[in-house]
Order: sequence, then structure tokens, then C-alpha cells
Amino acid sequence: MPTLAENLKRIREAMRPRLSQSKLAKLAGVSQQLISQIENGENTTTKELPKLAKALQVGIAELDENFVPTAATDDEEDVLARYRIASKRRKELVRELLHELAPGDEAPE
Repeated sequence: MPTLAENLKRIREAMRPRLSQSKLAKLAGVSQQLISQIENGENTTTKELPKLAKALQVGIAELDENFVPTAATDDEEDVLARYRIASKRRKELVRELLHELAPGDEAPE
């Protein structure tokens, strides 16, 4: 069974015109370093697979047949729905609050 590294490199190089790692990174909105890490087998799981698949115009399973997206809970869906209809100012407040509550350098519970 081909690995994520093998699939990504094969699909990227099969594109016409051929996509460089840098060009794919720009199309997907990720770093070129991430593309390199995946293709070298240094990163075997990434939350960026949906972005890469979209940029390559393939299904996620074509990159990694073991990829399992995380389903949102009902509470998360409710928060997202409320956020989507909030005013610009309220969205800013929510982002500020989230940065205060979960600054990103702490492990989730």
C-alpha cells in the first residue's frame, strides 16, 4: 500500500504543468517545509490533508486512505453556527476570548 509520502509526490509530479513543492504550498495555503516533510516521510499525519487534496484536485483518500476527519460535536456545531451569524465586532470578541482561553502553547485537555 502506497504511503502518504509516495502518493503526494506521485500526484504532485504527475500534474501538468508539473507542480513544484513551493507552488503546491502556495496553492494549498501551507508551507513548503510541510510539503517536504510529508514527502520525506517526516510528517505522516497532518490536518492539512484537505487543503492539499483540494489544491491537487483529488480526494483525500487518494493521498491517504487512512485519513479520518474529526467530526464536530453538537456543541461545536452550535458554536460555529452562532459564530457565522454574529456581527463582525462579536466575531472579533470571540477570537480575542479564545486567544485568552487557549493561547496555543498549551496542550488541549
